[in-house]
Amino acid sequence: MTTKQEQRKKAAAEKREQVTKTHAATVERIESDAEYAAAFAKFAEQFPSYSTKNQELIFAQMDTATLCAGFNKWKAEGRMVRKGETGIKIFAPTSRKVKDEDGKPKKDKDGEDEKETGFVMVTVFDISQTEAATE
Repeated sequence: MTTKQEQRKKAAAEKREQVTKTHAATVERIESDAEYAAAFAKFAEQFPSYSTKNQELIFAQMDTATLCAGFNKWKAEGRMVRKGETGIKIFAPTSRKVKDEDGKPKKDKDGEDEKETGFVMVTVFDISQTEAATE
């Protein structure tokens, strides 16, 4: 019997695989279709703070996007994501402490906790998917 945590991990892995396939198809089309590449280049100018990969992911999922942020960022800006909106999946950098076999943090040569970096899939929403929050 699978636990809810295992089910969530499996669903997340499947979603990550789907997003990765979508990204690969978008990159292939950008490389092979000059008109599509030009449209992407114009689109990417709107997202200078995002990595090229995340620009491609946003473009693949919502080529009409103009301004993206996470749920909590929109909330802090006085906007709410409309109920039922589907988020745009991108990858955000993350780091975590490396642990030994006993679950204790490993230390580096300077005695600091060792960290490893990676990427996690996160959800952002375009401003068109939000509305002004009502008090």
